[in-house]
Amino acid sequence: MAVTRALRQSARRADSKLQDALDAHRAKVKGVHRVRNAEGLVTLVDAFGFCFAFTLRTGDAPIPACFDHLSTTSEDRKWGWMWDWKDDLPEEKRLYYGKLLVSKPTFVSMKMLPIFYATFGRAGEADDHLDDVRAGRPSDSARRVIDYLAQRGETQTKRMRADLGITSQEGKADYAKAVEELQRLMYVARVKAVGEGRVDYNYTYDLFVRRYPEIVKSAEPISSNDAMTTLLRRLLELAGGVTAKQVKRLFDWDDEQTERTTLRLEAKRGLARVDGILALPELVR
Repeated sequence: MAVTRALRQSARRADSKLQDALDAHRAKVKGVHRVRNAEGLVTLVDAFGFCFAFTLRTGDAPIPACFDHLSTTSEDRKWGWMWDWKDDLPEEKRLYYGKLLVSKPTFVSMKMLPIFYATFGRAGEADDHLDDVRAGRPSDSARRVIDYLAQRGETQTKRMRADLGITSQEGKADYAKAVEELQRLMYVARVKAVGEGRVDYNYTYDLFVRRYPEIVKSAEPISSNDAMTTLLRRLLELAGGVTAKQVKRLFDWDDEQTERTTLRLEAKRGLARVDGILALPELVR
């Protein structure tokens, strides 16, 4: 009984020590790169590789969220800055913006973007989606959007919905989900914001391979396994430690992809497993 109690106390101390290390690591990440202008945001995204565009949602992998790095206490000013930057900087291809991670607005550096694309192991052709269609992955609405953009090229949301005959509120909701799904699968990308005011404001979209041909080319020599390992390592560098469930949800990987990538990084001594946490090895020593 005394031995069991001692073991439990030892385990609690180890858990507490790891949590303290994770908290300190995340505080250090959060404390760098104070942003007051568009240049500062580009610098931040380049340094992190990827981050949430706005805030962190409870339960998600604790990667940086841009609002935590804006150098102002005014919520109105934060939204004012970000509203322009999220449109202007991606249009200039200075960073990527889209609903890439857990259906949340995400910023990705242009250097990291080929790594994300390479995880899919695609040829980089306009008809790459056909394999996913045959596997039943994209929804019917998503397939219609891809086919439309493949034929028509860059189009704004309102025009595309009208041409596809989407007029009902239910249809518009399905369309929005389809575009989110296609961004997550990196088949479709935002190009620019158009329109003025709440009623007319919307985005134009195009096929990812047409919007970012240079990214597709840069991704060609990168294997999907290497790309996934790179993403997991970068995630740990940002978060310190995460659960496998958070990894799966963040990157939209299945169980096999998550475990395979974890084993690859573990073999390279790039992570340590502690009571269900995948952590940077230096935080558990």
